[in-house]
Amino acid sequence: MESSLSRTQKHNLMSLRLSFLCALLLSLFLFAGFLLYSLDFFDDEAAAKQAIPISFASSDQIGIIKLQPDMFVNESIAGETSLLIDEQQLVGDPGQTKAKPKNAFFTRHHSKWLYPVSFTVDLKAIHAISEIYLYAVNLSSVVKIEGGKPFSWKPLTEEAPAIDKSWRKYTVYADTRYLRFTVEQSINPVELVIKGKPLETVKVATTPANTKRPRQVTMDQLIGVNAFIDDPLDKLNAVGFVREYHNWRWDESQTKTYPNNEKKWNPSYAGGGWNFDDFYRQLKDQDILVAPAMMGTVKWISPDGNKPVPEGKSSEDPASYIAHADHMYQFVARYGSGDVRKAPLKLAPDQDKKAALGLLHYYENWNEQNMDWMGRTHHFTPFEYAAMASADYDGHQGKLGKTVGVKNADPNARMVMGGLAGINLDYIKAIKHWADYNRNGSVPFDVINVHHYSRADKKDGRVGISPEEDNLKERLQELVAYRDAAMPGKEVWITEFGYDTHPRSPQRAPAIASFSQEEVQGQWLVRSYLAIAAAGVDRAAMYMLRDVNPDADVQYCTSGLTSSKETGWKLKPSWYYVYTLKNRLKGMHFTGGAEKAGAMVYTFRNNETGQGAYVVWSPTSTGATIKDYELTIPKNNTSVKKVALANGQQNGIETPLKLTGQQVKFDVTESPVFVLLDKM
Repeated sequence: MESSLSRTQKHNLMSLRLSFLCALLLSLFLFAGFLLYSLDFFDDEAAAKQAIPISFASSDQIGIIKLQPDMFVNESIAGETSLLIDEQQLVGDPGQTKAKPKNAFFTRHHSKWLYPVSFTVDLKAIHAISEIYLYAVNLSSVVKIEGGKPFSWKPLTEEAPAIDKSWRKYTVYADTRYLRFTVEQSINPVELVIKGKPLETVKVATTPANTKRPRQVTMDQLIGVNAFIDDPLDKLNAVGFVREYHNWRWDESQTKTYPNNEKKWNPSYAGGGWNFDDFYRQLKDQDILVAPAMMGTVKWISPDGNKPVPEGKSSEDPASYIAHADHMYQFVARYGSGDVRKAPLKLAPDQDKKAALGLLHYYENWNEQNMDWMGRTHHFTPFEYAAMASADYDGHQGKLGKTVGVKNADPNARMVMGGLAGINLDYIKAIKHWADYNRNGSVPFDVINVHHYSRADKKDGRVGISPEEDNLKERLQELVAYRDAAMPGKEVWITEFGYDTHPRSPQRAPAIASFSQEEVQGQWLVRSYLAIAAAGVDRAAMYMLRDVNPDADVQYCTSGLTSSKETGWKLKPSWYYVYTLKNRLKGMHFTGGAEKAGAMVYTFRNNETGQGAYVVWSPTSTGATIKDYELTIPKNNTSVKKVALANGQQNGIETPLKLTGQQVKFDVTESPVFVLLDKM
């Protein structure tokens, strides 16, 4: 009996051991499965820390995460992310209140092709997320929420919101720093609330160690204009900087021969055989900096001039833009200053075998890539443009080869970001976000570039407004401040602004009091250049040298400093006003400015000679005059001159001012005057 019991006990003991072993193997199997899932979910250790499902926090630790505007990355031009968090105090905890926010993400109608629209929330630290609340309107589709590492997203949930104009709770258990939301056109998000708790210290943004701004050029070099190769050189003398509209099709055959394509510049493929070597050399000889703005696409890629992505290629892959990057390389190899003695130059048989001509230093790789008026095939999302810019800049950090991209042809050349239609900080921030994860933080351009036209809402009937009423200086200061914080060392340009002179144009400068439309156009352009300099911007090009059609009331058709090419480039007052601004502030930098006794007073100084100038005007748009305005000037000046803008005078009209002690008196109007000093 004992022996039998002993055998039973042994059997039971063996069974227990087998059960334990099975349980152990099962645990190891489950752990291995979880580990494989984790490795699949994360690209690296840093990513693993950003989104580890799932951390369970006790309810007393969970709270509403405070969201700030700088936490958002808007991946498209549609919607305003700041409006998703502008009513947080009103809504409180959506799980306990019935508050109904009103300010929606989409503030205007957008074309269907812009959708779906995505935005990322950077919580600045890994958080244990438990609940997400979204209040939305116009519901008929799902909201997709993802987490993890940007550009390697993993789905968290994909559900339809609740009924129209109500809160929807999304239960999401994930540890992540980043959340990405994607919505369709049929959904208009209004307010976003995220609940969770931080799992690490929230990262506070710090100012980069290198915050020294690029030294601003003198006023005569800052003042620029948009122009074409066929504009007369004597008309371009009014400025110190030319942004040259340049079409890729002028340089290359429209037959697909890439990678054995042949370039022509002197003469070019353009009708009439324009000679770009001669054009750039003549501008340089006249001390005018020229920056070509490369536009359009060769026909073998797109007959309609769409973005240069061959059929079947991804528009978010830098490699898709290799033909464009090849062209940028060849262009810079010819006109830059790099060592390209061994470069594989692609020249047509009738071209002189020239390279490194040293005629250009800046190259812009597109124009208004964020345009939304010509359809999806022309429009670049921020990530699409960033991909092309990365190829154009340095061959995507050399991954595409050493014979593509601006920097590979001339390391000292500077690539200018394609001028954005509007001062769109969201677009620029999204490019920076792309660069952080695809270029180790290296932003693929040297110059931030925007366009902006000062205008009122069409409803008020005035449309064109002065730079002061538009707060142009303050708008650009915000951009410059962002540059200082996020992209130190980059230049900031504005390469389109201006006013029409047709009386029915929606971008017209109006006649004011005794001043004609053409005189007001000139005054507001001068005041715009002054505001731009005061904001800390490095270069400014107004749109443009010549009118497109003086009889057309379409916006931008009569923005020229001269009449059209067909009418012989007849000079408007604005041409003389801008020329006077260039001549009278030659060699000077902006040093300060403020509104004093109703007048705007800016100071400029020549650091080499010590000479200087005040520029004084009334910042109004009513025809105001300030009689006997008194200006105090520095000591040691024995004579003072005043220069007034005048049609037909490229240096203005100069008159002496009576100096009484340290004061001079003169009448101030809305037309700027220059007070010239020997000592500033």
